[in-house]
Amino acid sequence: MHDSSSQYLTVDLVDSLIYLDCFINEVLRYSPTIDGTSRSVVVDDCVPKSGIRLYKGDQVLIPTSALGRDTRLWNIDPEQFYPERFLNEDKNHHPCALLPFGGGHR
Repeated sequence: MHDSSSQYLTVDLVDSLIYLDCFINEVLRYSPTIDGTSRSVVVDDCVPKSGIRLYKGDQVLIPTSALGRDTRLWNIDPEQFYPERFLNEDKNHHPCALLPFGGGHR
């Protein structure tokens, strides 16, 4: 007899598909939906390490497509399409290394 509950895709079922999540994240990392995004500086500040001064009202470009290929942010070769990275060494990547939709509130 056929189990009719298997005919429907539920949120719980999708949440249980771990490899699907890895694959989607890898597609978004490897080929992001946007090349970059910008943010407005809201208070005067200084970039750590570089000492670059930022002033309220300045625009900062964030190259989201470059972050996905930056070897400093990914343990496994970022030029390689490898969904398993999200199961292994790159599972706990830097939170800003993957910004496929520019980050922020949606």
